[in-house]
Amino acid sequence: MNRYKRRIEQLKFIASMFRMAMEEMDKVFGPESIRTIFRLIGERQGEQLEKQMKKKLNIDTWTPEKFAKALIEEIIDPAIGTDQSHIEKKGDELIVNIRTCPFKRAGIDIKNKFYCTYTEGLIETAAKCALGDVAFNTEDLISTKKTCCIFKIKLN
Repeated sequence: MNRYKRRIEQLKFIASMFRMAMEEMDKVFGPESIRTIFRLIGERQGEQLEKQMKKKLNIDTWTPEKFAKALIEEIIDPAIGTDQSHIEKKGDELIVNIRTCPFKRAGIDIKNKFYCTYTEGLIETAAKCALGDVAFNTEDLISTKKTCCIFKIKLN
């Protein structure tokens, strides 16, 4: 138990430092720069995760259905838990619906939308890597007091 308690204290320290660093970066760089940084991190992660999913699931060619299933099971569910998201295919669109924000759940203030750009970059880039030419659009965000995040991936 002592080891567990020590680890909790370490994580609290790291979280405190992260929160203070974000406040200072916001003051120095401004919100647009921070959103850009998180977007770029998300894009890099999306690229890497698509490759990992393709290899792990032994996928030669993605279909929208295979991609949707993998995105939920391999990326989103591990971050927020099962039954907190789903993807619906309507015609030439995949509609990604996420009901839980992992950042908000971790106690991070999300109203500045810094972390939304991470999620957008991750999903859009993974979709482009897997499905090629797609158009991506953010419909709703939990950070704007909506009940869920909705992202649309239009297959071109």
